[in-house]
Amino acid sequence: MHRIKEILEESGSNILTELGSKTILYIATVVYNQASLIRGLEDAVDKLRRSHKRIQCFLNDAESLDIVQEVVRGWVCEMKTSAFAAENLIDEFQTLAYVIEHAKEAPSRKRKLPVPSFGSVKNLFKRRKIAMDIVEIDNKRDEIHESWRNLRLRPSDGQRRSDGSNEMDSVPTVATFDKSRIVGRNKEYQSVVDHLKADSVSNLRVVVIYGLAGIGKTTLAQLIFKHFSEAISYTNFEMMIWVSLTKVYDVLEATKEIIKEITGENCSSQNFSHLQNSLKELVKDKKFLLVLDNFCMKESMFSWERLSIPLMEGATGSRVLITAQNSGVPRGMINCHLVQLQGLQKDDSWKLFSDIAFPQANRDIYQKLKDIGESIVDICQGSPLAIISLGEVLKLEANVDNWQAICNEILRLENNSICPILRSFMTSYHQLNYESKQCFAFCSIFQNSYEFDKDELVRMWTAQDWVQRMSEAKGSMLFNNLQSLSFFECSTESSSSKYTCKYTMPKLIRRLACSLFKNELLVMEDNELNPPSGQFRYASIFHKKDEILFEKLYNQVSLRVLKLINESGAGVGRIPNDLFNKLKNLWLLDLSNSGIEELPDSVGKLIHLRYLGLARTNVRKLPESIENLYNLQTLELKFCYNLSSLPQGTSNLVNLKHLILHLDWERIRDLSFMPPGINYMTSLKTLSRFTVTKEDGCNLRELKDLDLHGELCICKLENITNASDAKKANLRAKGHIDKLMLRWSDDTSSVQQGTNTWKKVVKQMLRWSDDTSSAQQGTSTWKEVADELRPHEYLRCLWIMNYPGSEFPNWLADTSFSSIEMVRLSCSKECESLPPLGLLPKLKHLHIEGMKKLRNLENMKGFPSLKTLTIKDMPVLETFCEFVDDEFPNLIEIVIHRCPNLPDTSRLNIPGWIDVSRIDAPSTDNGNGNDRS
Repeated sequence: MHRIKEILEESGSNILTELGSKTILYIATVVYNQASLIRGLEDAVDKLRRSHKRIQCFLNDAESLDIVQEVVRGWVCEMKTSAFAAENLIDEFQTLAYVIEHAKEAPSRKRKLPVPSFGSVKNLFKRRKIAMDIVEIDNKRDEIHESWRNLRLRPSDGQRRSDGSNEMDSVPTVATFDKSRIVGRNKEYQSVVDHLKADSVSNLRVVVIYGLAGIGKTTLAQLIFKHFSEAISYTNFEMMIWVSLTKVYDVLEATKEIIKEITGENCSSQNFSHLQNSLKELVKDKKFLLVLDNFCMKESMFSWERLSIPLMEGATGSRVLITAQNSGVPRGMINCHLVQLQGLQKDDSWKLFSDIAFPQANRDIYQKLKDIGESIVDICQGSPLAIISLGEVLKLEANVDNWQAICNEILRLENNSICPILRSFMTSYHQLNYESKQCFAFCSIFQNSYEFDKDELVRMWTAQDWVQRMSEAKGSMLFNNLQSLSFFECSTESSSSKYTCKYTMPKLIRRLACSLFKNELLVMEDNELNPPSGQFRYASIFHKKDEILFEKLYNQVSLRVLKLINESGAGVGRIPNDLFNKLKNLWLLDLSNSGIEELPDSVGKLIHLRYLGLARTNVRKLPESIENLYNLQTLELKFCYNLSSLPQGTSNLVNLKHLILHLDWERIRDLSFMPPGINYMTSLKTLSRFTVTKEDGCNLRELKDLDLHGELCICKLENITNASDAKKANLRAKGHIDKLMLRWSDDTSSVQQGTNTWKKVVKQMLRWSDDTSSAQQGTSTWKEVADELRPHEYLRCLWIMNYPGSEFPNWLADTSFSSIEMVRLSCSKECESLPPLGLLPKLKHLHIEGMKKLRNLENMKGFPSLKTLTIKDMPVLETFCEFVDDEFPNLIEIVIHRCPNLPDTSRLNIPGWIDVSRIDAPSTDNGNGNDRS
């Protein structure tokens, strides 16, 4: 009791005199009665942690049981709720302990962590609360366990599903040719054969078989290919060529694949003109049948036109047979006949299924299983892939109980509007492990047709911590596995992009996920809740109105994920401060695209938060309370053009892995201030933008010990006053950076759009802004700084902007840069010459602009891989490149903008195969090199 009094006195308060002895005695009695509970907190947490691991194992095991009783499924749901509550408590305790320990280990930091000691009154009450919550969880689990015993459950109450390892190995894809498994395709078969045989005045006729994945396109094409192979004597095809395009190809790679199939040898050439000539010679005056299976090429219509040029050299009667998922891909082809494959008819479906599932069954077994089998075939709705897959699984389970269990499993979905074909995917779903199922469940928060980035989704998964410290590499593996099972697909709109690929969840797959996890997902659409009541862990807000009634979510205290999806452009308005006072258990908060201008201070109370998404919002600054989010792993701020600075306490986010600032290099606004201490954030993997600031701001040398990945834009390099700071940044050792921008700037900076032509080449490149002509530093010093900014040799993209020196750094044309594909030099107004960039072996895209003193390009030689060359805003440029010998062998496009002293295009001796675009209109960029042409 005396010790309790001492603790209260140590707190620095005068409550002993203010409250009176009776009140003090009451408080002391309460604390004394629970002192043992508080003192034993660490042991209680350890016990809870061990218990939690056992519960996780149980839940994982429960996923492999076919639980049919509603009361048992409810019991499992209660146990899952208990597991999440325990996880929150363990995380809260670990956070408190970690922050206190970290504060002790960093005494030299200028900005201390804002946390009191464990012995303060405030933390005594925190510890007491955690201890009481643990007691409550233990009591709840005892209650759940007792109910389990009262149910008198036996192993037979939940039949264990097969792990599927043997079955999956034996399940063929439709691409595996087996003539006995082709049924119900006589009409389509005959149509394709007739059109391939038909006479034509054209040298080349194209037939396209299109339809959904798994509908049998490849199998039908193989049957037709076999038909013509066996009938070669009267079809007179001199060459039969089958090319499987197993990924999204560009026209060069597809041409190489065709040559490989004809010659039987790998083709390593990267010279497109050479490849086209080679293919012309191979098919010239020969009648051939070429099958392009799974045709899905970047910019497919343009690619087909270029791909077909050498094929036109074939003899009259040559044919091309294409299989594709999208009828829109080949629709513009000349001399093209389309054949659409749809689901099999019911009788054909049953024949295909029974041939697989009953290969040697006696009549008695056949009759017993027929009714169940017909129900399963109805589920597949004519999809050969689904029928074959389920038939292969079921032929190994030749008894009524097993068949009925599988049938019940895929019929259990209560949403009858779900396409029955997708119910066959339940078998694939049940082969997933527990964490993969959780990742799949999470994706139910997305709206139909919602596009997401793979890396972004993996970061969201990692934030959920479904497995202990789940690495992003493992998350990437899980993503690839789900994609291979067709749970994700690359969206049509982005499939032509070289550097990014957006994914979508097929609409029916998403509905499947929503049905499976309906008890965990809350949808709020235009301020209406669905379901209207209950406790949920995931919440999606779809809105088209200007105001969201967040108050409707206040009672959802168990929410771990809150994601706002706004594709209408409507502004959200204000985020109420009470929202985060109520929803304290959030692990992921994504308010991207919401148009909000500020975040309430209460966001700092979300101690579990791992992911905070504010992309494409109008936030101008972040609250200082952000520094309390010690568990934060991802801070998503891309395309936040109004953001002017980061909070002073940003360096306290020691677990932050991804600080993603706006990534559009074609539009930029520098941060005016980046706080010091970035070097303490050693977990950082992504720091897409770094602003060098003066005095008490962030110095470039703070990058020294950071292992950064992906893109990095270093702005305001004029603030480097000593080249040693650039050297200490150690850019040369940062081998995981793919794209680098080095940018100087001045007070006349502005934000403008880059050229549309460049955007076509580099959609993901960012952009530096403006000139540094007002800088008062000598050219030798600029050169010394630039020399120390040398990146690693495996860099892929480099952009140097507003470099104020008269000579580029020595390393820029070093042949050791063996992987660089893109170089852009902008607004280096003092430079009179270019480095020998033609020595870079893999350089494909070169963009030069705003070099006001550059007069000639005669020294531009080599460039073995260059495909596009953009020359822009060169007022005194007089002479162009010389196209002699083997220079520029792969160049296909030249863009010339605002070069008034350059001779007429017809006098530049540019080879005819190169597409040339020239605009000599006056510049409207106010002299800063940034334009909208």
